Amino acid sequence: MNRFCLICRFLCVLFLINNGVSAQVSLTGDSLMAAGQFDLAAVFYEKDLFDRSQRTDSVNADTYRLVVNDLLLKKIQCQKYLKRFEDAWQTAQRMDLSEANDSLQYRLRYEVALTGYLSRHYGEAHGQILQTRFYVRDSTLLASLDVLEILTLNELERWEESKEIFRRYAVRNGITTDVEELYKFLKKKPKSPEKAQLLSFIMPGVGQMYAGYPKEGLVSIGLQTLALGFGVYHVWHRYYLIGFFTGAGMFQAFYFGGARRAELMAEETNRKRKAKNNQLLRTVLIESENKKGK
Repeated sequence: MNRFCLICRFLCVLFLINNGVSAQVSLTGDSLMAAGQFDLAAVFYEKDLFDRSQRTDSVNADTYRLVVNDLLLKKIQCQKYLKRFEDAWQTAQRMDLSEANDSLQYRLRYEVALTGYLSRHYGEAHGQILQTRFYVRDSTLLASLDVLEILTLNELERWEESKEIFRRYAVRNGITTDVEELYKFLKKKPKSPEKAQLLSFIMPGVGQMYAGYPKEGLVSIGLQTLALGFGVYHVWHRYYLIGFFTGAGMFQAFYFGGARRAELMAEETNRKRKAKNNQLLRTVLIESENKKGK
């Protein structure tokens, strides 16, 4: 429905423009973005990009590149306001990064890396950060990359690299936080999903306990014991079909299901730990950046 409304609005605007109807407010992407109409502003920026692409022969190549990059940056801002981070990432891929000016090249490359981080393309985001450090020579600009690189490395679970950059960042910004204490979670090894599954095969319920869910481990033991007891009871009373098919069937389902569940629980424990660690580091970084802004 939202896309349909957006298309209708865009077509109406084109109709007005093509028919020379004047409006009190200039129908431009900038005015629309200033008014908070980010969805429609993004459409206007894209229309401007298309129109300019049809007139490349009459424009200097450097001027054309600068104008196109500027329009793409503005469209990215609209998409970020709308939290359409994947769209912003795709838009960022269209920018021409071959700028001789360090400040402008840094701004373009930083935007590519940032949209990559926001859209969860962490590997590509970190690759762009490394390229930025290589191509941009102004060290005063590169210092502001540390925060984004720390956050990106954390998502990639490259904690040791993150720790070294955080140490450098802390020294530069006068942060008194004990970096070793902040990263003490590195001493705790992540849970192995394969090990959790294997333990459940060896002894039902143990895999869940290893994964950090002792209550579910006890429940798994109880269910498998009941299923096994149900089968044995009916076989003992010569109800062989019920004993073998129903009892054994339930036991098999609980046994293999429990092992698979243990594997998933180990993965979930690792995800929770990662999220907790990332949140801790984000909090310290945000507080530090807020202090710098005051």
